[in-house]
Amino acid sequence: MPSAPDAAPRTNSVRLPRLEHVPVVALDAVEAKRERPSIGRRLASLAATASVCGLVVALAFPFANPPAAEGDAAAAAQQRLFSELSAEELPASLTEITAAEIDDSTPQSYAFRPEALVNYPFASPVMLTDGFGYRTAPVEQFHDAQDFAAAAGTPIQVIADGTVLEAGQADDGCGFGLKVEHRIDGKTVTSRYCHMQDGSHTYSVGDTVKMGDPAGKVGNTGMSFGPHLHLALRVNDEPVDPMPFFAKYTRMDRPKDGKDAEKPTVQAEAAPPAQTP
Repeated sequence: MPSAPDAAPRTNSVRLPRLEHVPVVALDAVEAKRERPSIGRRLASLAATASVCGLVVALAFPFANPPAAEGDAAAAAQQRLFSELSAEELPASLTEITAAEIDDSTPQSYAFRPEALVNYPFASPVMLTDGFGYRTAPVEQFHDAQDFAAAAGTPIQVIADGTVLEAGQADDGCGFGLKVEHRIDGKTVTSRYCHMQDGSHTYSVGDTVKMGDPAGKVGNTGMSFGPHLHLALRVNDEPVDPMPFFAKYTRMDRPKDGKDAEKPTVQAEAAPPAQTP
């Protein structure tokens, strides 16, 4: 007769039957009794999440966090570029910005009009990014220009007839740029084109340019973190918002005589009558 199998070895553990926990009240009732977070708490949570996301993005792009010395120099250069205003010129509130007095509409088409006083710097619409006004990045301050996020190499055109005041590389963060002085509607206007491709124009100071002439090509020179045009306008040496300016003056035609200059403040003296012998 075969021997019985050996009994399982004894252990000190004790096996207990598994018990299923059954709640006394339904889960739906419990969830209903839980306090729902207030709107304020939810907004605070969203803000905290956004801050964390911003930190992750900043860490993902090394150029956003330069070394301390380089960062200070970069910030200083951007300060000079993005705000040519002195402390006294800074508006106390947004209602004091000169641009608000010009026009608040924007035309839908950038189509070139040779009879217009002014034309857009591009022949077709492009995406607008950082606009004219207060900003928090890359420097917390007043941004006295309009940025156009056109593709690298996109041709830029001079907005109106004028004379070149600056040309080539600038040391204030503008990179390869161009600055032109115009006479528009009886006012002295300057247009400055920044971050263009190196060598995309061959102008020199004093050159005469016509509306629609090539100003250069969209680039990424100077203090720039991607191809775009930084366009700054000043009217009688006061910064204005380029978009309302364009909305107004691209609709206005040139004077019939083709001139847009004020009468000279000093009249030329009449020639003396011829003396009879």
